[in-house]
Amino acid sequence: MSRAFFSTVYTVVDRVRMTAVILVFGFIITIGAVQIFMRYTPGLNPWSWVSEIMRYLNIWVVMLSASIGVKYGTHLKMDYLLYKIVPERAIRIILPLTRIMIVLALCLLIYYGVQRTSANLRTVIHSLPISIAWFYAAIPLGGALILMEYLLIFIHGTHPYHVEQKLEV
Repeated sequence: MSRAFFSTVYTVVDRVRMTAVILVFGFIITIGAVQIFMRYTPGLNPWSWVSEIMRYLNIWVVMLSASIGVKYGTHLKMDYLLYKIVPERAIRIILPLTRIMIVLALCLLIYYGVQRTSANLRTVIHSLPISIAWFYAAIPLGGALILMEYLLIFIHGTHPYHVEQKLEV
């Protein structure tokens, strides 16, 4: 398998992920706005399922967006003191060790997320006849996407598919 094949697969995964975040977040905003309108309009009864579904869908948005944040390096970092106090030689050791610990933590997250998801296949949420496993699935899937991004960074030293976009003034 060639690098072009992996690049194509990554592009498809990235586009699906971005589209899913946009659609799910758009749905959350839309049903939230409709719910507010219905709550304060006389004669309309608000839907009972909206609050619960919005909470669960936020898990999907967070997990998918976290993997996008890893790709672009936009997560909060506490590295100011690291670069000010620790010598450059030690930093070259600390950063890969940190990434290894993150990869191990993500492997645990994925493993236990799959266990939790499969254990709740028959559990239904309170307001709709939907299995809660659909929402638990965001944890192992999001963890796998984050792991994919960290592995790309770990292998290549920097993210191979992140292209800096410069703003022209």
